[in-house]
Amino acid sequence: MSEQTSWLATRLPVAATLRAQVMGILLPRDMPYAATFAALVTGAVIFLILSGAVLSVYYNPWHGFDSIQFIIRDVNYGWLIHGFHETGTTMLFGAMYLLLFRAILHREYKAPGELVWFLKLAVLLLLLLTGFLGFTLADGAQSYWSLQNAALAVSQMGGLPGGLGNWFFGGPAGPSTLARLVVLHTAIALIVVLVLAIHLAAKRAIARIPGRPVALHPYYTSQYFVAFVVFCLIFAVLVFFAPHLGESRLNLVPADSLVVPAAITPPWYLLPETGIANTAASAMGHLINFLAAFAVLFALPWLDLSKPGTPPKFLSRVLSYILALDLIGLAITQTAATSILTGILSVLFTAWYFLHFLVLLPLATATETN
Repeated sequence: MSEQTSWLATRLPVAATLRAQVMGILLPRDMPYAATFAALVTGAVIFLILSGAVLSVYYNPWHGFDSIQFIIRDVNYGWLIHGFHETGTTMLFGAMYLLLFRAILHREYKAPGELVWFLKLAVLLLLLLTGFLGFTLADGAQSYWSLQNAALAVSQMGGLPGGLGNWFFGGPAGPSTLARLVVLHTAIALIVVLVLAIHLAAKRAIARIPGRPVALHPYYTSQYFVAFVVFCLIFAVLVFFAPHLGESRLNLVPADSLVVPAAITPPWYLLPETGIANTAASAMGHLINFLAAFAVLFALPWLDLSKPGTPPKFLSRVLSYILALDLIGLAITQTAATSILTGILSVLFTAWYFLHFLVLLPLATATETN
């Protein structure tokens, strides 16, 4: 080690800290590849922040749709950066939903993992809000009317929800609203990074040293590398062959303030939450349904009556897979044409969601305990 390097290392021990806090982590020998979902989510968030920073240089909230067309058509490699950002959002939510499903399937929310579970849900809530704001910034036909409906809904609410909603949207939807949402979109994205860092610290705080541990490097860094390669391959396929996956074609045309689309559908990652919210008839009912859907998730450590550390048995696993299919079905109903059948199915899927957490899961886990 040279004298200059030694001088820097004694005053800024970055390399030593990296070896001790990252490379020197002790982990069990049999961690599956699914354990890399948290790292994939973190990497996708950082990637989206970087690509969003590039797009923000050219984005004009007073001419949102036109500025995006300018980025895609006139900026050098603007189409690629825009595709990266749009497809990265799809990949991020795909990894996030798989991360939550794995946590439910393996009961990672049980003691002492309650705080880690709460932080996962907080990340999901922040990502949903950030994703909705990014969707509205597209300023297409679907985005414009989704923003109009959201602003109108909060204006109909009274009390604290209505006041917060009016402050958030800044009044009726318009150019000034988009300018406000650009700032909030960026600020919430940075908050997501902070919550992810707290999530990592909380997860490490409850981690137990296994009986036959191995170091993170090189045993698991190679596994993470493979996971990132597969993730990037899927990402590349979507970027170049399906860049608008999950996006309504109506959002690719400019909005018309005098023409309301026949069906206003959010991006795919908001469909399950939208389906649960839309089973209510009023704006306040939508909010109550949405909050109730997350309330049962936050209460999951206590709704599950199994003892901490007890592996899930067959019935609990089957119920978890049925829950996943239920949410997929709920999302599909939101993309279909509005009809009596889709309305009935949405109510049934929503009812099953709450039935699962409030009735079936407590019964199934109580029998496992006994």
